[in-house]
Amino acid sequence: MTKRLLMLIAGAAVLAGAAVAQEPIRLGAMYPLTGGGAIYGVPAMAGHQLAIEEINKRGGVMGRKLESIERDDKMNPSTASATMKELITKDNVHLVVGGLSSAVGLGMSEVSKQEKIVYISTIAKTIQMTTSKLHPHVFRTASNTDLEGDTMAMLVGKYHLKKLCHLQLDYAYGQDLEIGVVKALPIRAPDAKIVLTLKPKLGATDFNAFIPQVMAAGCDGVVSGLWGPHFVSWVKQASPLGFFDKIKWISGGEIAAHEIAGELKGEYPDNVISNTYELWYHSIDPLHKTFQEALAKKLGTNETPQWAMLGYNGVMFAAAAIEKAKSLDSDKIAAALEGLTVNTPVGKLTIDPKTHQANTGQFWGPMVKKPGKDYRVMEPVEFIQPKS
Repeated sequence: MTKRLLMLIAGAAVLAGAAVAQEPIRLGAMYPLTGGGAIYGVPAMAGHQLAIEEINKRGGVMGRKLESIERDDKMNPSTASATMKELITKDNVHLVVGGLSSAVGLGMSEVSKQEKIVYISTIAKTIQMTTSKLHPHVFRTASNTDLEGDTMAMLVGKYHLKKLCHLQLDYAYGQDLEIGVVKALPIRAPDAKIVLTLKPKLGATDFNAFIPQVMAAGCDGVVSGLWGPHFVSWVKQASPLGFFDKIKWISGGEIAAHEIAGELKGEYPDNVISNTYELWYHSIDPLHKTFQEALAKKLGTNETPQWAMLGYNGVMFAAAAIEKAKSLDSDKIAAALEGLTVNTPVGKLTIDPKTHQANTGQFWGPMVKKPGKDYRVMEPVEFIQPKS
């Protein structure tokens, strides 16, 4: 009887071990799903979900399915930090991806540091994350403010702009983008001079106090990081005053994305040169066609948003790192991410082993009217990517 009991216990242990081995790998995902940030956060989460679906159809990672545990970060750093801590301590996620605003991203990174759980920042661009506040468990698959600022300064030189008004949101992204632009201007556009700097608050919707100041300053160009609903509000308030008739607007913040072009439609102004991570109507890699078609099917529209690709790429890096590590240990996943290369819809991306920054490029160009379309498109398109 004792021998039989021992055999039964051993068999139960084996079955229990097999059950544990087949538990899903839990990925925490946080984006703003409500409020002003939802214009970007909702598409990002859709791309995240698409990647989860594709990976699970292929058999998952290490023979285990991926489970997505999704939360609304409300674009609030305190809320995001508390929510991320819950994902780690209560939901027992193995890794966290997401974050949109740089303030939220820095908060999530700090929780990642404290809890020693890998965090892949898919959208937040503050350079601090991969410089002064870099730690072993944070990685970024988005661009950063130094790269964006350098390109904006290059465009100032390309369009021979002399007098600049500098308009940035007063939080981590805007502050760091300003630094990136200012330090690049002497190299990229030595004849340009900033004659006015304004810093509206994050979440601002009323720009009527700022618009006359810019128009009175005599600027021939604006360099700006107003993104999403901030840019939409500026356009609606400034365009009736003829603001964009003579002033060229050079912008980060991905206002060339279809999320913004599709929302503003005919109200999108002239003289805007901006950036985007992905264009549904333009490909530079064969994987893009497959991705865009799958996303179009998922969302029910051929004119797909660009932020979905950032959510998608974050999951692909997470899955590839876990597969490479053959482990769910955070230190081993972090080690696997260093130097990791992944095929994406915009080509191969590699994470620098020292800075934990991917060499993610962006499309840049003027937004123009095209016959038969009620929204602006980028033309010509230039893909600018840092060296890996």
